[in-house]
Amino acid sequence: MGDAGDHIEVTIDELRAVAGYAAACAEPVLALFTQACPDDPRPASALDAARTFADGAPRTRLQRTAAVAAHRAARDSASEVAQHAALAAGDAAASAYLHPLAKATQVRHILGAAAQAARAGELSRGDDPVVAEYMLDAAAKRMPATVRRVLDRYPRAPKGSTRVAALLVRLDSLLRDPPPTPRAVDDPGPFFHGTRADLQPGDLLTPGWLTNYGSGKVSRHLYVTASENGAPLAAELARGDGRPRVYRVEPTGPIEDDPNVTDKRFPGNPTRSYRTTEPLRVVEEVLGWDPPQADLVARIRANTGQLSSLGIEAMD
Repeated sequence: MGDAGDHIEVTIDELRAVAGYAAACAEPVLALFTQACPDDPRPASALDAARTFADGAPRTRLQRTAAVAAHRAARDSASEVAQHAALAAGDAAASAYLHPLAKATQVRHILGAAAQAARAGELSRGDDPVVAEYMLDAAAKRMPATVRRVLDRYPRAPKGSTRVAALLVRLDSLLRDPPPTPRAVDDPGPFFHGTRADLQPGDLLTPGWLTNYGSGKVSRHLYVTASENGAPLAAELARGDGRPRVYRVEPTGPIEDDPNVTDKRFPGNPTRSYRTTEPLRVVEEVLGWDPPQADLVARIRANTGQLSSLGIEAMD
């Protein structure tokens, strides 16, 4: 059990929070296992066991045996995607047995389900590492403060030679390392904003409203682009009853690279996509712009729908 100095205090309520978090991270990829192995209930049962404990039931052999069964389901599956989805569910059930020892290997009980789910997700999308990055980003944002405090009592995740180990280390870094300093943007513009809102020159767009994309959550930022193709595409994809519109706008404060694009899909920001927390002033409506190709819009909408099933709101 280690030396006395290795001991960490973890309450039963904190263990419940860890199990609930791990189950939430594994949940989005359970369907990937079910698609490959529709008659195997073991990973679903493991998630149920994790939730049962998280919801207040006593920790029993149920969580341990369900975790072992889900890991066996992974070994029995011929699909690599299904294997990692099953391992995510098994790790969620096993998270109930996080040991109060200051050992790096224990971090897997907290972050392992999310790392396995990210691996399943990227494999399901053609082994696309950007999908894993979005899933890890979502897992980091999903972590409640209670679980974050537990994680901070443990050493950093250990490095390993597997892809899952790398994903676990990456998630640990997202949670514990300070975010990178935004790059100073010196793009001279002009800048454009796509929407379906009917605006007039001089109007100010301000952050803090529900976004017209993705989950529709409140957005702390406004988004602009200096690309001639970006704003028409944004206008076409925006929700609303009005027609798609493109406006030339002026930022009233500093702008930064949009990390949802540049940190994941397009390093270096070739799309010239930016965001700001300051208002945007409408200069004029741009008329006569070429609409994006219909098949491109349909493809993006189909892709975002598929990604949302993995817990990724890509349009956010």
